[in-house]
Amino acid sequence: MADAPPLDSPAPGRPSGVLLRLRRPGCLVLTLVLVGAALVFSVFTLAWLRPRITDRDVDTAVLTTLTREAPASFLVTGTLEFATTSVRQSTRSFEAGPIQLPLSTTTVTVRVPGRAAYGFDVRTLRAEHIRLAEDGWVEVEVPALTVFSVEPDLERTQVQTQAGWAQAWNSPERRLVEGALAQIQRAMRAQAAGHLRTSPAPRANTAEALRAMLTPPLEAAGLAAPRFRFRLGPEAVLELRGRGD
Repeated sequence: MADAPPLDSPAPGRPSGVLLRLRRPGCLVLTLVLVGAALVFSVFTLAWLRPRITDRDVDTAVLTTLTREAPASFLVTGTLEFATTSVRQSTRSFEAGPIQLPLSTTTVTVRVPGRAAYGFDVRTLRAEHIRLAEDGWVEVEVPALTVFSVEPDLERTQVQTQAGWAQAWNSPERRLVEGALAQIQRAMRAQAAGHLRTSPAPRANTAEALRAMLTPPLEAAGLAAPRFRFRLGPEAVLELRGRGD
């Protein structure tokens, strides 16, 4: 007679009690819910621990490299505002041996406004240039003026070509415009230097600057309300009284 199976052993051909419990619908749903909650928790945990990118306003530091520093003794006594015009022309020709036939001529006109500063080197102003006259006036010889700097305002440049504004940057117009702009700086400096030689206004402005510079030390030396007689040239004299007269 065969032995009977143990009481705690599953009957042959039947699943165990654990398998029965797992196969029950309620237990299966609960297991899926727990697994899903664990996955969601893991995702949120990783998202919280992962570095995040946020929008922030960052100030950019601009570094300036000092290449050279030198003492300056130039006294700027006035400025000029003017516009310089440069005209360049290009002619196309047909050449065959001694025969030369002009085909076309392109003219470009460039007008650039700018500013020039002028003055003199204070090292050229010596003791013999300043003296006290017998009538009590302080006589000052105004030094020769030179151009200190020229600053063209390229943003306000006006360009005109023979073909019109629309063709300003086509060839050969573009080449002519670039050539005209390349000589603007030199033309402006020459124009400002010519104004210094022919106009009395820059020397008068320099006399005003010298009066403002010399009045405090003369008053400190005991000369009350000094009166100035500036010699602007061989025959030009400008007399200035006090600080604002």
